[in-house]
Amino acid sequence: MIKKIWNKVVDYQSIFILLIVWEVIAALGIMPERLFPSMFVVIGVAYDLAISPLLWDNLSVTMVRVLSGFTIAAVIGVPLGIMMSRFNVMNKLMQPMLSIGYPIPRVALYPILVFMLGIGSGSKIFLIVLECLFPIIINTYYGALRVNHIYVWASQNMGANHFNMFWKVLLPATAPSIFTGLRIALPLALIISILTEMISSTEGMGYLLSFMSSSLVQENVLASVMLIAIIGYLMSVILDIIQKKFIYWH
Repeated sequence: MIKKIWNKVVDYQSIFILLIVWEVIAALGIMPERLFPSMFVVIGVAYDLAISPLLWDNLSVTMVRVLSGFTIAAVIGVPLGIMMSRFNVMNKLMQPMLSIGYPIPRVALYPILVFMLGIGSGSKIFLIVLECLFPIIINTYYGALRVNHIYVWASQNMGANHFNMFWKVLLPATAPSIFTGLRIALPLALIISILTEMISSTEGMGYLLSFMSSSLVQENVLASVMLIAIIGYLMSVILDIIQKKFIYWH
């Protein structure tokens, strides 16, 4: 038991070091207390916020937006990336769009989306889809290109059509690369949701963060940031569990 706890401490040693350094700086008064409160105070505020309806009401709104946009992007991006690897016409059509669109900060399109879809969840989910599509498509595409041609030829010799090829050969073989794209896209979905909620929303974690910032009390802001970080970490852990379950051979 002690060994397991110690292994966990070693795994997250950078976090513990950061917390210790933060607490030392706060205790010595190197920085003003108003700007650099004790981490124990921040944790206490975070706990009070975590057991209040204020957090859960806003968190539910944000998670609906994040999961909706992320799921839509995955449903579109995975088949599209595989089709790009299989059909030259599709690849030539999509590659210029990906090359030109990737460097563009998608959040810059948010005012246009608000004008088209309003300030509600529609514009925010659409922007999340746009942000998540790029890493999912690109990782899926290059993962599908690396699929051993022997598997493809063998399935073709057995009479597999495009549908069977997708489900039985390409999708399982590309799954590790797909999950790499999903791991990149998931935190992006959370970031975009929070950013857009900070810009124009009366609900969600972004709105909560803006509300806490308006109080000019630093521990409230840091507590909100800490909770967002924990939420993002838990989402990543859940995705890891799903990955280990479905691609256990990797």
